[in-house]
Amino acid sequence: MNIKPDVEGNPILGVSGHVGAGHVHSHKGFIQDDSGGFAVATSLIKLAYPADTHIHRVSCSEDEVVVETADGGIGRAAARRGFTTYEEELLQRSLGLDGIFSQSITCRCCGRIYGQGVMEAAVAFQTAICLSVIDTLHKNYPDQIKISEEGLKSNVGECMATKIDINGSCVAVMAVINASRGGIGPVEDLEGNIGLAGKAALMEEFRLDRIPTIIVEGKAYVPGFSANLSQTSFWIRFNEEYDNPAVGDALSKAAANCEAIHRSSNTAYPRYTGEMQETTQAFGQKIIEIGKQIESSTRSQDKAKLIAELALLVSQDAGGITYMTSGLHEIVAGGGLVPGLAAVLSIAVSQNYIEENMIPEITSEDLNTYIKIIVQAIDLMSKDSQALAQYIKRKDQFDVTILDELIQA
Repeated sequence: MNIKPDVEGNPILGVSGHVGAGHVHSHKGFIQDDSGGFAVATSLIKLAYPADTHIHRVSCSEDEVVVETADGGIGRAAARRGFTTYEEELLQRSLGLDGIFSQSITCRCCGRIYGQGVMEAAVAFQTAICLSVIDTLHKNYPDQIKISEEGLKSNVGECMATKIDINGSCVAVMAVINASRGGIGPVEDLEGNIGLAGKAALMEEFRLDRIPTIIVEGKAYVPGFSANLSQTSFWIRFNEEYDNPAVGDALSKAAANCEAIHRSSNTAYPRYTGEMQETTQAFGQKIIEIGKQIESSTRSQDKAKLIAELALLVSQDAGGITYMTSGLHEIVAGGGLVPGLAAVLSIAVSQNYIEENMIPEITSEDLNTYIKIIVQAIDLMSKDSQALAQYIKRKDQFDVTILDELIQA
């Protein structure tokens, strides 16, 4: 493969990947490494614009963690309940590790991660790691690599984009950090290729609001689907009715060409199902039921058991409702796919994998295969622009301004 900077080119294809800081768990037993998309997008950028993103220094004040990379990038994030001296000591285990692997580094230091305000120090640390990676690349290539804030009041994440040449095709690559203030997370209304708030202008500058795009997601255990896997597999997903099947087909062919174990689904990400709001209401009812039981409880054993059940719901199931606004989910589904433009490349782990590892973890080997598949898919798509173009008009079938209204409401 030949990947190099492309300063003058006009992007014809896109790649976008995000990290949802603290978004490890969801409802129905879903568990993931949600840093995979960010790691892949950043790795692609680093192939064209080399920089050292290994962690060089970590320090904590009362409520803030600061991460510095070997090439001078700095990331800062605050934790709602601050950092203890013991936590600062634990975070030193990250020294010398590559910051693109933010979730696995955080797990190495803290054991595991829970979002939704349960482990703010861990989530803030992951946020700071990712911010230091973006700062590293922007500082070293300020004219080529552009950045923006997410632009949501609740969030402190950033977006990074640049143009690279992949085997002669000009490709826009974006890496996004979705991270909430105080380390509470996740709020991911700007994942995928959703163009809103501060991210919108950056997407427009690199044409990511209008070109076919590969959305890269992480490595996940998906109950039901994973139970039928004999081994961990790449997973290509899109909706035949709403997304860009030509992108999905190119990914499937590319995975086959790379001899990567993979599955493909063209019925993923259904729209206008009311799923998110129904899940939110069902979650709320569970909280109400537990609350009523607590209200009438007198025995300490009963109260302790109920609070423990509440903690499970908040630390795990709540991740399935907090990450996206319900009305937005109707249009872009769980992967953040604007209709007509994209398909998703991710990894689904097997039942055996999750039983052995508890939490999925993106590896260097995973990254290498992701990149091989993406490069192959870019080559295939660049030779068949007509197949891609026929679906882009789907983007115009809904009022884009509705998205902004949903977020601001």
